[in-house]
Amino acid sequence: MATDSSDSVPMTVISGPLGAGKTTLVNRLLSEPGGRRIAVVVNDMGEINVDAELLADEAESGEEGVVDLSNGCICCRLQDDLVTEVTRLAEERTFDYLIVEASGISEPIPVARTLTVGPDGGDPPDGLHLDTTVSVVDAYGFWKAFDPEESLPEAAPDPERPLTEVLVDQIEFCDVLLLNKCDMVPADALDAVEAAVKALQPRAAIHRTTYSEVDPSDVLGTGRFNFEDAKRRQGWKQALAGAEDHADHEHDDEMSAAAAHGVESLIYRRDTPFHPVRFNDWLDDWDGAIVRAKGFAWVASRPETVLGVSQAGPSVQAGPIGEWGNDDPSTRLVFIGQEMDGDTLIAELDGCLATDKERTETFASDPFPREG
Repeated sequence: MATDSSDSVPMTVISGPLGAGKTTLVNRLLSEPGGRRIAVVVNDMGEINVDAELLADEAESGEEGVVDLSNGCICCRLQDDLVTEVTRLAEERTFDYLIVEASGISEPIPVARTLTVGPDGGDPPDGLHLDTTVSVVDAYGFWKAFDPEESLPEAAPDPERPLTEVLVDQIEFCDVLLLNKCDMVPADALDAVEAAVKALQPRAAIHRTTYSEVDPSDVLGTGRFNFEDAKRRQGWKQALAGAEDHADHEHDDEMSAAAAHGVESLIYRRDTPFHPVRFNDWLDDWDGAIVRAKGFAWVASRPETVLGVSQAGPSVQAGPIGEWGNDDPSTRLVFIGQEMDGDTLIAELDGCLATDKERTETFASDPFPREG
């Protein structure tokens, strides 16, 4: 087990959408802890925390503790409660490793921030340190969103699990990624899914799993957590940085490997603003081949405003995130997808640019910000 110089208790935070296999993973770790005494904090949004009940049934009485945080999300509403509970557990010292299972809608960055620098106006928990962040991804659900035209296995569950902004956030910010339910996806499609996940998150250790079966040392005591590195090395940021300085050879190699499975990234840069209505209409009609888009846009209706653009599957958001100030306004968008038609994509975006005449006009409507 990895500990720091102050002998604080290490923590692993497990994120992932509902049904991906988080609780199955925690149950495995409780039954096979690798010599560790494990405590668990489990967060659920329901009035009855089913996860906590399942975990309590699996935990041996007196050996592991299960703390239930219900009726809220630890990435926002229950940040203070999270700090209070993990601090109390650390003071009791009846365990030597802590697992935090986040709810399916929890964003990992706020949770990691709470456990390392504390919630807004508060203090981080004493006696613990964040060792590893784990994201559990449903390979079947990702595949279905990634290629909705593909026929599905007859045994596959029916509920839709589209690629949402939270799911992509959970992929883009983690140290270890479990690509779970791999038995439900054909081998060639699974290779493409892993390539897409690797393009979104190039720094994480990826493990293919079935029923969340993984060696405990792969998710506990890894020492992999680094907050700034995790934020800086998201796939879209590396693609944009590589296009600007031509020095990101590591990401170039990763994208070359991904390209073998039809996964690629495209950078769109223009120094002419978008016509707001045409650009908004284009956002309403995303190409299904695009898994992820992220970046900054310049629109003629808001010439001084930086418009942040974020797309994950069917979820598209665009809204003001600041002012250009002393920076020259420009559009910089990164697209990651499978078998994208780059020429068509660029032509469509160029068709959304405002003409010289339009830039002198007053716009009757401004559709931003938008979410959906």
